[in-house]
Amino acid sequence: MSVIRRRLGSFALAASLLVAAFPGVAASPTPDAAAGPGARANPPLAAPGDDTLGALLRGASGAGERLRSGLNELALASAGLATGEEPTISYGADGRLTILLLGSDYRADYKYLEHTDVMMVVSLDPVRGKLAMASVPRSMVRFPIHPENRPPGGAKDSGDLRVNLLYDSYRRTGGDGEADARALERVGMDVAHALRVEIDYYALIRFSGFDALVDMAGGIAVDIPAAIVDPSYQDSPTPGIRFPVATDRLLKGGSAKRCAGTTKDCKRGIVYVRSRKGKVGSVPNSDYQRARRQQSFIVAAIKKVAGGEADLEMLRLGSISHITTDMPRTAADALWLRDRLSGVKAPVKSRVVFAPPTWATDLTVPKHSARLKLKEVRAWIAQKMPAVEVP
Repeated sequence: MSVIRRRLGSFALAASLLVAAFPGVAASPTPDAAAGPGARANPPLAAPGDDTLGALLRGASGAGERLRSGLNELALASAGLATGEEPTISYGADGRLTILLLGSDYRADYKYLEHTDVMMVVSLDPVRGKLAMASVPRSMVRFPIHPENRPPGGAKDSGDLRVNLLYDSYRRTGGDGEADARALERVGMDVAHALRVEIDYYALIRFSGFDALVDMAGGIAVDIPAAIVDPSYQDSPTPGIRFPVATDRLLKGGSAKRCAGTTKDCKRGIVYVRSRKGKVGSVPNSDYQRARRQQSFIVAAIKKVAGGEADLEMLRLGSISHITTDMPRTAADALWLRDRLSGVKAPVKSRVVFAPPTWATDLTVPKHSARLKLKEVRAWIAQKMPAVEVP
């Protein structure tokens, strides 16, 4: 049976690499830290009308970026050597590295229950160099509960409680103020039990943490195949947001201007991964549409960071303030993870949002809720996240 692994050593850097690409995320559990400016690669230079000079300038720009990346790696390596560190990360019993990513809507002065509207399992197959991703929509009810999390004689599922409130429920009912870590561990146990997947680590990020890490990465470039127009989203006093069709559009964190209206192009990453109303091209926007964007955003972030295009040491340190996780944050672990994520592929056929009607059944009670088709969901997990043998 699937379980969430317990370890003495775990690491939060994977979260900064994977979650810095997060969806519907929220604010940091610690006081908001100023968003770093991010060490972004300089754009290629070109001299109009002089291809030779333009090529030389582009080469110089690339060399400078490689030097910066090399110095950053040297700093990480030196930090590890100075303390005699060895990586403490290890694959699970199934040979994979699987992380539960949670994105919360909590922020400063928030007066409501905390919702983890993003619940995503990201699993690395180190043998084939592939990532598989599975998102559990926030509206799921009757979600299976791990036997250890049930009270004596308690129900086997969450009943009418939506899956995005499991974390908040565990925090509130933990007695003597159950620590975030224990509540997150219990959510991980439930997800592992429901999906029949081994979860090695968890990571939770909130609004300010997402904004800060995206800026520390120098922004994240995404492809937007269809325009997103959401007249309801309130990012500024002027309601509405718009993202145009684009290739490699750079989205930023807290450093970007607030989005104002549907006639101006938005550049805020958190808005891109949270918008769920209006239209995406000619089809309705939705929770399921944004979950797919969240996955694409994460893939883009992984490629940038693992490809040496962002300041890994800055992200490593930033994760300490902005991510709640059971993963260690050493320089040695950072390099280990970067090396294993470098060049990985995340094919669309290995990404899924467990949405109705294929993966869940819509319910009328509670309103706007659904229930997972566990047989189909577990079959997908077994096919796309199978055990592997690491050499």
